[in-house]
Amino acid sequence: MTASTLGVTVVAGFLGAGKTTLVNHLLAHAGGRRLGVMVNDFGALNIDEALIDERRDDLITLSNGCVCCSLQGELSSAIESLLAQRAGRLDHLLIECSGVSDPARVVNVLGYPRIRARARLEGVITLVDAALDREALAPALRHLVASQVEHADLVLINKVDLVDEARVTALEDALLLPDSRHLRTTQAALPPDAVFLPRLSTQPAKRPRDGSDGAATSLEALGLRSLSWECEGAVATQPLRELLDGMPREILRFKGVVRLDDGRRLVLQRAAGRLTSQELDASGQGGSRLVFIGEQAPAPWAWLAHRLECLAS
Repeated sequence: MTASTLGVTVVAGFLGAGKTTLVNHLLAHAGGRRLGVMVNDFGALNIDEALIDERRDDLITLSNGCVCCSLQGELSSAIESLLAQRAGRLDHLLIECSGVSDPARVVNVLGYPRIRARARLEGVITLVDAALDREALAPALRHLVASQVEHADLVLINKVDLVDEARVTALEDALLLPDSRHLRTTQAALPPDAVFLPRLSTQPAKRPRDGSDGAATSLEALGLRSLSWECEGAVATQPLRELLDGMPREILRFKGVVRLDDGRRLVLQRAAGRLTSQELDASGQGGSRLVFIGEQAPAPWAWLAHRLECLAS
């Protein structure tokens, strides 16, 4: 492997573990490094509009040399396209997996000869929500979380400020492998040098090398379904509050941006039963967009569809 190949770090973890928070943190503390970021939805990155030099359907170029690319379609094609267009202008590439994917798939793709000639895997970082209730997950989801940890070079037990020491320790005992390298973090505040300076994979990698794609990751196989909702106009505050207050527990995760009728724009996220919000620049473009994922039971989705109709009216 030559020094001219682009270093790649894969960011993995279950729904709501803090993957996008980590990516945002690394973008904000790039230290002059020109980062490429591949995500399933860069709308959640909350990029400061003042930093954007160019915006296209699937690519955002920032004034500090960083690039954010929407990871849609065939994974290998998306990686090859970014490498062909931008590799010479980037110092490092971050690939954020979806919350229901196994990093083994990305690791295998990075091993394709035509890709590894231009990119080298420097490590897999898996985030775990410290409040994760593994026992409440269906068996397929528990297996997915275990596989995400098993394939990691570094595990971040994130949001440790939200639970007590006993719960964090119990999670570590239940989930980590005996030789797992791990850190505890708040707001996914991993020191950037831990990613960019020494190479994570210089130590013996703990993840399996059997060439498998890891755990099942299709929504159907995991017993999940998803729903995307968009609204061009403003959203009334009271119907939104009723939706948030009554969200069924079967809806495991949602996130998105809403434009309220009082002029505010908010990023909303819910994971592990916790709702967080962040106010954005009200002058930003776009309406409201929310993505939900949860168990397949029909009743919660019927309730959600009704509430979303009220939200848009």
